[in-house]
Amino acid sequence: MMFAIVFFISILLTSWNAPSVQAIYDPLSVPNNKYGIHVADVNDIRDTTALINSTNGDWGYVTVVIEDKDRNQGKWQEIFNLMRRKHLIPILRLATHPEGDSWKIPTKDDADKWVAFLNSLNWPIQNRYITLFNEPNHSQEWGYTIDPEGYADIAYTYATKFKKASPDFFILPGGLDMSASTDGEALNAKDYLKRMVESKPELFDIIDGWTSHSYPNPAFSASPYATGKGTIQSFMWEIAYLKTLGVKKELPIFITETGWTHNQGKYSRGSLSPETVGDYLIIASQSIWQHKQIVAITPFVFSYQGAPFDHFSWKKLNSSEFYPQYADYQRITKVKGEPLQYEAYTFKNPLIPDQLVTSSTYTLTAEITNKGQGILDAQGYELSIDGLTDAFQYVIDPLPTLEPGETGLISIHLKTPAEEKAYDISVTLRHNRKDIVIEKKTLSLIPPPNIAMTMQFGWKKTASPKGVKILIYDSLDQLLHKFTDLSVENNTLTITGLHNMIPGRAYRIVVVAPYYLPRQQLVTLGDSTTTISIRRFFPFDLNNDGALTFFDVLFLFITKPLDVIGRCF
Repeated sequence: MMFAIVFFISILLTSWNAPSVQAIYDPLSVPNNKYGIHVADVNDIRDTTALINSTNGDWGYVTVVIEDKDRNQGKWQEIFNLMRRKHLIPILRLATHPEGDSWKIPTKDDADKWVAFLNSLNWPIQNRYITLFNEPNHSQEWGYTIDPEGYADIAYTYATKFKKASPDFFILPGGLDMSASTDGEALNAKDYLKRMVESKPELFDIIDGWTSHSYPNPAFSASPYATGKGTIQSFMWEIAYLKTLGVKKELPIFITETGWTHNQGKYSRGSLSPETVGDYLIIASQSIWQHKQIVAITPFVFSYQGAPFDHFSWKKLNSSEFYPQYADYQRITKVKGEPLQYEAYTFKNPLIPDQLVTSSTYTLTAEITNKGQGILDAQGYELSIDGLTDAFQYVIDPLPTLEPGETGLISIHLKTPAEEKAYDISVTLRHNRKDIVIEKKTLSLIPPPNIAMTMQFGWKKTASPKGVKILIYDSLDQLLHKFTDLSVENNTLTITGLHNMIPGRAYRIVVVAPYYLPRQQLVTLGDSTTTISIRRFFPFDLNNDGALTFFDVLFLFITKPLDVIGRCF
């Protein structure tokens, strides 16, 4: 019975101390820049910002493919770091690798490797968008087989394992070829989807969005006004058809592939001029791409410098220039996206002490570490000390720029009021109307503390020298106080009214008495009167220069013997 009670209590304590569970958020619940681009080469990512974050837009999307032979943690973390700096949101499409003329079918066992790898990365934003492979209704994309039941089963296994590892994974199915016919090489999307839903209806409960390849067919050249399956409005047919199959979930739409081919390709050519492609992009942006369920649109493809997709490429072959469609897409009005990021910062030492002294001036510094996803900087973030009244005065130094994992210094200059009082305060960072509390405590303002010193001069039982000087230094060796022309009374000296000091901190106290070698001592200051005993002073500074040197020997010959003896005994 006792064991059961102890076990129950331990479970309660564990649950109280457990970190809060995070989860995906609805990308349409925040300002969202839906415009993006599909890249074929990760080296192109850094150049996409000017295209998709134009017209004051921010945080556009980039669809990028990662193969199972490319799970390099260092490489992909740097890619994600770059996307964080450039304000780009990755949509990561998983891929296996070619075997002969087709792509290898992914195995369930490989899901664990994908999950471990992608869970090891610090993603640019909270949502981790994962697309599970590509156009499986094409046999060439699925090991030369047509197997919607097998795809649904594998997709469900992957989705389940990703969700178990982290609820931040936002799972998308592979986009289908909406124009494929049932011809032995492919299966039309209608039949493929029906078989998927019938074999694995639970898949549609665990996925978070819908991937659509809404191409303007036939021949990737159809009018932007065309409707229905096989057009740039294919996604509307897909979500309507899924409802007829019993899928009730409202799925956000990710159009990860779309776009028109142009007639400038070297290896294959479309029928449209790049200028017409640009016009069609503008028309789409003003009409069907305004659909309220669309989260992302990433046309295919930013740059493709050879067969077979050079006629899709927005970048000219062997050139740094772009076709006119680039400029047209660039001038589409975009939104300043504000995707959610985990914000976590820790101080190595408290920025605000528990106690400060009234009517004092301080420079307070703390080492801060960025343990989140955002990039701390002085432009997008604001630091404040909440809970202080107008009686305080403070100025905050410019914030350091810190990427995740980096450490810097936060400094504030603070002047306290004269009233003794306690304040409940918090040190808060504000970003995108969100408050991130780093430190929370009660600050007590206390009266200036004192230091009472006992001293022994030479071998006298009691002494009362005059002209004593006290210097007080902080841990950075900055002089805080200098008291001069003090008198010791019967081996004791008390310094009162110590402003600008922090109880609990260590200070270096230097005592200089005429004709005695100086003494110094490290003292931890209390909140009232701190009593310390200074080591014996030796009367060997005959020339009174604060040090024992050869000149003190010379002064021995010109100093009255009774003076020397009087300082000793």
